Amino acid sequence: MGRRRRNLIDVRADDFSLKMSKWCRLHYNDGTLFNVPSLCEELGMNPDSRTDYQKIYGVIKSWRDGFISKYNKMKEAGALNDMTRYEAWDIMLHNYNKNDAYVFLSIYDKEGDCRYFIQPSFLDLEDMDKKRLERQWNGIMTVIKEMQILDARLVLPDGSRKPITELLEAGNDVNKLLKEGKDDEN
Repeated sequence: MGRRRRNLIDVRADDFSLKMSKWCRLHYNDGTLFNVPSLCEELGMNPDSRTDYQKIYGVIKSWRDGFISKYNKMKEAGALNDMTRYEAWDIMLHNYNKNDAYVFLSIYDKEGDCRYFIQPSFLDLEDMDKKRLERQWNGIMTVIKEMQILDARLVLPDGSRKPITELLEAGNDVNKLLKEGKDDEN
């Protein structure tokens, strides 16, 4: 008889996801870094097969989506109200892992020139999100600068057109926040 679920969670529970969760339970907590090709090899699959790659990534994505769904439901129900966001994250992760599901996000290792999956702490998650926002914002600023050079207008949903300088002015606060913002303790 397999492990009993302690709580109903929104993830698929097919044979393959259970095989992955068993590997995670046995190896992930010992600090073993993995990426999709290495996990393919560990599970006896072909790392060069797009089908096998997608199968593994599909489980990782379903676990992540299930966690977000469960977290939102718990938050809406008020079950996390008396906790800091760090405590809530840690408790939710612990319970999720006990139910044979994991939350993995990928990080890039410059030395190994490879992406690895980690289960981030809330501090890690905040740092990752800040870097994502900075990359996105830099891309937006590039588009704005190109539009300025061409004197292109920003097309609004109602079809009207505004000078791009208005968007640039509105973005100054975002730029300041990303570059000079101080940590918020709440």
